[in-house]
Amino acid sequence: MSKLIKIPLIALAIALAFFVVTFTIYFFNLDMKATALLAPLLEKWYDNLPRKQYI
Repeated sequence: MSKLIKIPLIALAIALAFFVVTFTIYFFNLDMKATALLAPLLEKWYDNLPRKQYI
């Protein structure tokens, strides 16, 4: 195949794959589900940081 045809097809395939992945994350709300899983770990880490000023 010619490079003039091959390069746009590769770019189109990458764009389509990117769209499918981001649409799947959006449709199943996976970003918020990951946040719910990571929040307790991050809160535990944040609460154990040394403080110079106490409330």
